[in-house]
Amino acid sequence: MEGLAWYGPTDRYNPAPGGGMCISVFAVVKKRDSVLIGWPRRMGRWFSEWVPAWNAYAKEDLEKVFRQWRLPSGYLREGEHPDECVRRVMRDQIGAGKFDVSAPRVFSYAEPSDWYPGHRHWDIVFAYDVNLGEPVKELPWWGELRFVKKSDIQRLDFGWNGDFMVDLGIVEKTAHRTASK
Repeated sequence: MEGLAWYGPTDRYNPAPGGGMCISVFAVVKKRDSVLIGWPRRMGRWFSEWVPAWNAYAKEDLEKVFRQWRLPSGYLREGEHPDECVRRVMRDQIGAGKFDVSAPRVFSYAEPSDWYPGHRHWDIVFAYDVNLGEPVKELPWWGELRFVKKSDIQRLDFGWNGDFMVDLGIVEKTAHRTASK
């Protein structure tokens, strides 16, 4: 049944989307009128555990990634439940032991692929609101990780995640358009 999101061995299922597919989990950690965001430091765990697609990025695209702000996040591992993935992100990326997570909001994005012209890349995103029960630690894989007031977030560069930040209600649409030019 072509066109359905039904993937697996091609003798019985559709092949994966021609432009690729990413399934990600994001932790939206809020404190009053602030959100926890950071920019990654070029370290191995990003490439091996959290965003291995960065291994395939062109040098100039990778340089942009390390100047962009982001929510704590990571790819879902094969067979992993999104609830477990957000707990893994909180433990491994944030160093948190005390936190509560909400039920996820799910977003779906399909865009023309930069890597595979004529095909679309599909992103499925699970976004969890997280209440952190302890202070944020300083960790070596973050160049900076801190709570930023929503009013100050408007000016920051989130790269392709900018539209997602708008959908989460963290960034205003007009602010995102201005900040990403």
